Amino acid sequence: MNRARSSSPLSWGFWVKIGVIAIIDALIVFTVPVLIANESYLLLTMFVGAALLLNWAYLSPRAEASKWLAPGLIFMAIFVVFPVIYTGYVSLTNWQTGNVLAKQQVIDQLESQVIRAEGDGVPLELDIYRDPAGQLAFLVRDPEGNTYFGIARDRTSDPIDDPLIDPGVDISVESPDQIGDFQILSLRDLLAIANQIENLVLDIPGQGVARAQSASTAQLIQAGQRYAYDPNTDTLFDAQEDVTCSIEAGNFICEDGRRLDPGWVIVEGFDNYAEVFTNERIRNPFVKVFTWNLIFALGSVFITFAIGLALANALQDERLRGRAVYRSIYILPYAIPAFLSVLVWRGLLNESYGQVNNLLESLGLNAIPWLGDPFWAKVAVLLVNAWLGFPYMFLITSGALTAIPEELKEAARVDGASAWRVFRTITLPLLLVSTAPLLIGSFAFNFNNFVLIFMLTNGGPPVPSAAVPLGETDILISFTFDLAVNAGRGNQFALGSAIVVMIFVIVAVLSAVSFRFTKRLEEVYG
Repeated sequence: MNRARSSSPLSWGFWVKIGVIAIIDALIVFTVPVLIANESYLLLTMFVGAALLLNWAYLSPRAEASKWLAPGLIFMAIFVVFPVIYTGYVSLTNWQTGNVLAKQQVIDQLESQVIRAEGDGVPLELDIYRDPAGQLAFLVRDPEGNTYFGIARDRTSDPIDDPLIDPGVDISVESPDQIGDFQILSLRDLLAIANQIENLVLDIPGQGVARAQSASTAQLIQAGQRYAYDPNTDTLFDAQEDVTCSIEAGNFICEDGRRLDPGWVIVEGFDNYAEVFTNERIRNPFVKVFTWNLIFALGSVFITFAIGLALANALQDERLRGRAVYRSIYILPYAIPAFLSVLVWRGLLNESYGQVNNLLESLGLNAIPWLGDPFWAKVAVLLVNAWLGFPYMFLITSGALTAIPEELKEAARVDGASAWRVFRTITLPLLLVSTAPLLIGSFAFNFNNFVLIFMLTNGGPPVPSAAVPLGETDILISFTFDLAVNAGRGNQFALGSAIVVMIFVIVAVLSAVSFRFTKRLEEVYG
């Protein structure tokens, strides 16, 4: 009866459902033209697909069970599937600084550029007026006595269609105090807008642009459209240089060799992937960083697992007093936000005034350049990551140890096995059966542990001989960030996305191999 009542068109729940779906559909319909205008077809497909799925799941009687899955599937598609697909798409393009717009947007920008006369332009006398609404107007007079009165605009804004106004009074000899609703500004008023005046211009059709130089002078700069696009030949004509510019790799390249900016985004295929392997400037640092990345990820997992397991195994002894207190202490690093702990450790490991070196010096030992020496910087990264990661390993191994039957251990001890042999042949294999998937997840996390590297060493110390930004403790994700943002050639989003996709493949392959090993453990010890 409850099901029949909830699905009845007469119930309030039915109309609430209809209202919510109607609002979602309206929002999707509103975004469709915007996404089409921006050529965001992938996002458009996902939004329309999400709307269709919601309508089917909540309005079709045959999709009763699907309504519980639909929201989760939609959020997974938007926040997981879409970023992965979009990153893969960007990696196949030329998306970088100077190539971020659509082709039509680039053409519009280039066609809006004007030809400007060489020199200082024609000097003009200037008076500035303002109406009650705050709109400014220019009255300019050239040396030949020609006068123009019209609405002023910011020089970075689009030209006004009909800027000139018929003053209705004689302005050829002197400037009247008032023209229509516009009142001439006094010296005091001009001083109040002094910073604004130099950015104002008056468009004079057929003559050019009158640009304010001061509160009383302006210059007439001759102007005209510089670039004209021909859709029939797909070329751009430069009227100022009298050359034709053709398309090459997402930019207009002129006959005189000039490359016009901005350019637009095009699909280039696997050029970015090829550059990683064929360009020595990138390939050699990539191999170096990948090697350290593997050592860092594997070392972090091994060290944190060893420490966590040792502490968990020690606390298994019921004869130990205060076990609850020790457990609380051991998970404290896990309760503190990681980036705060990393910043604290960065101060502790400072070579000059860090407490760690102060302690070493008090013991008669030399200070260690923790963050300035390549070897010790790597050691510092592993030590700090061990501090951050061992509480997690302690928690999962504590739970896994309690699931191992004590009878197996007792039987082994009765047969004369030592404590080490019991641990090696019984405890550890059975422990790995349940914790191996978590260790694989920890490896994947540490393989991309950007926060630790960025906050502790920022990838340093730097490698001076590298042709691209590179540090001794950089891992692939931080190396990609520097390469895409700090390589001195602008933002290279496409190249960075290509390396991100490669990182995804590397982690996926290593994880797949590890899971096969885990499956063998389950077959043997499960």
